[in-house]
Amino acid sequence: MSRILAVDWGTKRVGMAVSDPTGLVARPLPTLGVRNAREASERVLAAAREHEADLVLVGLPLNMDGSEGASAARARELGEAVAAGGFAVRYLDERLTSEAARDFLRERGETRPAPERVDQAAALILLEGYLAESPREGRGA
Repeated sequence: MSRILAVDWGTKRVGMAVSDPTGLVARPLPTLGVRNAREASERVLAAAREHEADLVLVGLPLNMDGSEGASAARARELGEAVAAGGFAVRYLDERLTSEAARDFLRERGETRPAPERVDQAAALILLEGYLAESPREGRGA
């Protein structure tokens, strides 16, 4: 089985999480501070290679009505760059993951979670949701 990398993309920070090879356990990775989209895509590609991911999940920041705006377009550009680097990419609706991440961190005793921790937790929530809902076989397809 292969590893899956989840990405919570932002213009200043990129939260990431990775699965274990069995697809049962997810863990957060350090949040990347980035200056531009090119740097973000290069660093996500490097992380995907380092962690031997076969699939990269990119959080898609949809508007509350389900439409795509400028942020979703930038997330798709990141996904396209990752796909051009040789990785399978899937987009996941990430509406409300940052709020869920803040709630999760507060429950763990972080009264004012740092933005970097929120980004990590958001990527972790994306990945855990995907792992819980996807069949074990054929995930990378």
